[in-house]
Amino acid sequence: MRIISILGPTGSGKSALALKIAEKIPSEIVSCDSVQIYRGFNIGADKVSREVRKKTPHHMVDIIGDCRRFSAAEYSKEAARIIREIWERGKYPLVVGGTLLYFRALEKGLFPFGSAGEKFRKKWRKHPEELRRRSLELDPLYYSRIGANDIKRMLRLMEVYFISGRNMTEAAALTAPPLPEARFLKFAINLPRQELYRRIEERVERMFRQGLVEEVRALLAMGYPEDCPPFGAIGYREVLSFVKGEIGLQQAKDLVKKHTKEYARRQLMWLRKEENLIRVSPDEVDKILEIVERT
Repeated sequence: MRIISILGPTGSGKSALALKIAEKIPSEIVSCDSVQIYRGFNIGADKVSREVRKKTPHHMVDIIGDCRRFSAAEYSKEAARIIREIWERGKYPLVVGGTLLYFRALEKGLFPFGSAGEKFRKKWRKHPEELRRRSLELDPLYYSRIGANDIKRMLRLMEVYFISGRNMTEAAALTAPPLPEARFLKFAINLPRQELYRRIEERVERMFRQGLVEEVRALLAMGYPEDCPPFGAIGYREVLSFVKGEIGLQQAKDLVKKHTKEYARRQLMWLRKEENLIRVSPDEVDKILEIVERT
């Protein structure tokens, strides 16, 4: 069973490309975006219009109407359920978005063990040499991969052993993907850096013209608290600072552009580590369809 994935940095044209594909083959779009899940946060999340969503079904959009946090584990479970329903309808699932932790959880599953707590980690930080000795003793293969100075990963090794009684190598084998029957066709939009930055700047200007400031004011008036998770997203947090009188409007715009470019660079670094990516430009619909047809 195949899943078509459209990945790429913010502002690269993922949604537009997915809609072009949906015009050519029977498919439904599954958003992979940690802000689009929240109702009311529309302009800053760059959601497609309701009219477009009526024409091409979109899932994992506007599913939360309060301020609860939505984890990658919750996303993978719900998205996997929806994808199986799309398959049953005889259509292609188009997974589209830039929240790459969500995507990794959907494709590969999540590490099954949580945290032992800050008190546990603090205790081991006080004894780095003992931490190194125990890490090497518990999992020499993992230790050889991370190196003798990677205290953060050694702490994680000790946490996992404390919680599960397994070393990292053994525990990693327990990670199970939520869709083991799926074959992911992973397309990543590839743009020259300056073209990407130009698109980002245009998108930010468009969001402000469309009423991003007014949207934030309306959300606050509706009772959404400032610590609501989507208010921490790029675009919303800078406008929130403007609305509170902490910065000016032009500074808010400049910061949104700056922070969005920084985020895009982090996404590109993440994507460089992804396996089996097929690089495409935003208009290579026929190339994508040809690959889908023959695989």
